[in-house]
Amino acid sequence: MRILLISYYFPPYNTIGAIRVGKLAKYLMHQGHEVKVLTAKDQPLPPHLPVEIDERNVIRTHWININWLPEKIVGGRERVAKEGFSRKGRWRGILNRAGLLYKSVSNFPDGQIGWYLPALRAGIQLLKTWKPDIIYASAMPFTSLMVARGLSAQGDVPWVAELRDLWVDSHNYEYGFLRKLLESRLEKHVLSSAKGIVTVSTPLAQKLRKKYSQPIAVILNGYDADDYADICRRGEKKSGLVEIVYTGSFYEGKYDLAPLFAALGRTDPVKRRRIRIYFYGRHLEPVRAVARKYNVDSIVKIQPTIPYNYSLKKQLKADALLLFLWNNPEEKGVYTGKLFEYIGAKRPILAVGPKDNVAADLIREHRLGVVVSTENEAREALDAILEKKEPFDNLSLERIEISKFTREYQYSKLIRFIEDIMIERL
Repeated sequence: MRILLISYYFPPYNTIGAIRVGKLAKYLMHQGHEVKVLTAKDQPLPPHLPVEIDERNVIRTHWININWLPEKIVGGRERVAKEGFSRKGRWRGILNRAGLLYKSVSNFPDGQIGWYLPALRAGIQLLKTWKPDIIYASAMPFTSLMVARGLSAQGDVPWVAELRDLWVDSHNYEYGFLRKLLESRLEKHVLSSAKGIVTVSTPLAQKLRKKYSQPIAVILNGYDADDYADICRRGEKKSGLVEIVYTGSFYEGKYDLAPLFAALGRTDPVKRRRIRIYFYGRHLEPVRAVARKYNVDSIVKIQPTIPYNYSLKKQLKADALLLFLWNNPEEKGVYTGKLFEYIGAKRPILAVGPKDNVAADLIREHRLGVVVSTENEAREALDAILEKKEPFDNLSLERIEISKFTREYQYSKLIRFIEDIMIERL
């Protein structure tokens, strides 16, 4: 098959959407499909991801940065790439409210709308010399779906929409009634033309089926076994310290540090001296503040963002991997891509947050770790990790069957879904 992938996010720019689409492109190429990728260049994100397909198959277009002003206000592009749009200081509340108003008007449907026309023009040029059998567009941003719809109509090519999160029904939707009404119409206009819809969990698929009649598939994120092939899994340290690692962004207000840090603060001092918790990523200032509050800042180590391959090494060397679960009841159907990386690392997962969600269910069902919601449960989990550390250099999940969480397994399901759509069209 000839497949055109459309995604604003793509390697080397380090974000979870780029990882998913980059791995999909790699898999499709390895399976013998002819793949081209339409994406945006020069993004305000750390360029840490490997590009795993021939760059000659990637079309990178310019884009109009409609958020240049707020970007400038929070410290410039380099700071945004490192820390995002967070703003500290006494003006934070005012700036956040002004930012939401600005986004309500200009970021329709999202902050990447300035990519729409350049991407559409580049896609039209491509269709003059190379016609795909199908277009596959991944959102967020939803601008990617708008580009796909336009190119589908222009070239009479069927397309499939991937929603890694819901659109106007998302738990993160932050705009008012009028904006939602208008955006709901845009969503229906765009998605009604897709021949199929892909999402990342069963609860999200159930919500989509209530609105749309097209076939809908659930394709999890998964992990790429190749990423871990050349990294030594056995720890070299003999210090007896228990190292718990968190990699990725931290979402203030959506994650709850209190159960874990309160438990650390009340753990026996002799035991506590053996524990180190390392955070690598973006938006970590709230972590530092809560660590000080519970007087555990000496054992909580805040580190900057690191390249993707280096973060995998940190995961593999850890004794346990820290995961925070969304604290909003509306987010029960949301996995985090980090969960599948952790599964690939085969390290025990210490998940903190509500237990009534798909991520917690998966961890319990497949014996991948423990989910804690209270201080007492967190203390028990830490004690168990410390106890198991004694006779072993590293804790491990080597005997757990996790093959169905590989990207290869998940993308093979996706190919069958696309092939079924193609057959129905004949």
